[in-house]
Amino acid sequence: MRILIQTIMAVLAVTFATAPTLSAEDKPVPDELAKKAREAIQKGVDYLTDTQEKDGSWGHHPAVTSLCAIALHNSGTTRNKVIREAAVEQARKFILKFVQKDGSIWMAGEEREYPNYTTACALCALAVINNPADVKVMRAARKYLIGSQVTDPKNPALGGIGYGKAGPGHPDLSNTQWALEALYLTDYLDKEPNVKSPEDAKKSDLAWKNAVKFLSALQNVPESNDATWVVKDKKDPNYGSFVYQDGYSKAGKEGQTLRGYGSMTYAGLKSMVYARLKKDDPRVKAAVEWGAKHYTLSENPGLGPAGWYYYLHTFAKAHAVLGDDYVVTPDGKKHSWRADLISELLKLQKSKGEWYNDKSGRWWETMPQLVTAYALMSIEAALGHGLK
Repeated sequence: MRILIQTIMAVLAVTFATAPTLSAEDKPVPDELAKKAREAIQKGVDYLTDTQEKDGSWGHHPAVTSLCAIALHNSGTTRNKVIREAAVEQARKFILKFVQKDGSIWMAGEEREYPNYTTACALCALAVINNPADVKVMRAARKYLIGSQVTDPKNPALGGIGYGKAGPGHPDLSNTQWALEALYLTDYLDKEPNVKSPEDAKKSDLAWKNAVKFLSALQNVPESNDATWVVKDKKDPNYGSFVYQDGYSKAGKEGQTLRGYGSMTYAGLKSMVYARLKKDDPRVKAAVEWGAKHYTLSENPGLGPAGWYYYLHTFAKAHAVLGDDYVVTPDGKKHSWRADLISELLKLQKSKGEWYNDKSGRWWETMPQLVTAYALMSIEAALGHGLK
């Protein structure tokens, strides 16, 4: 027996000794670039901790505060770790001030506030922070979001979630993708051994099934979407892309076809992965192929500078949960999305460690705290932190 064990150990030793090691060029993120990325993250973290309000918020808003808290928590920085952790805890306490009786988390009563969007962001933050004291709040927020989903099979927006409660309104992919991320991060609460009742588990499963129907209804794939605005030819440049709402795209029309664009396509792709669609699913493949054909980090493809950082962060999260390190574009070139994304964001970081969109002010992207959160979450995803 001893001889056998010695033989096995010798074989293993040879195997590991001769196993190929990745050269610097073969690594998705070369060591030097990873070092610079960590330095950029630290600068961004310092900026956020320096600009946190006395009430624990950023911008006195629970949604913005939630995203900043996620970025800080997932950064993993060790310098000034005590300050960072204290900032996250202050943010958590600020978020909890806005918990409502129905489980939602938002600035109730304020004009032009968005209960579903804010609840989703807040639930994401609480799930990432993962304080056991918040489980009851997370369950209630999760139940609220599931209850906000359109469930009427006659409604073309079946499975979608809008800014407000479910009804005859207009659910959109942006709100839906945030809600689905929150549900994805807290899915364990409706699984054994944590689920409270079989009914909760059934509602959770149905929510994901309906979400897939909503996602399919917003994608330019005629095999799974028969809407009149959908492309008919796979060679069409819009094939595989996603739009904002059924019948409406912020990128406009091209004849009868709605143009898809980057941020929504990656929001849709990420959401399909959350919903457990496989890589070989035609809808997933079509979205991945669209992304490869429109591969860029210098703008939000289809919208230019508008929503640029929102795009970068959905791009990063989608690729991170897909699990591939490289994107092969139609010209045959192999791109490390992780390295390309980090390099782009290193160029864009401002002098105080912050980021903001100086080319377009749409969707709050002139707010440095919000955009810094987007940028940090993007780099963190590229380095393998956060979502899996």
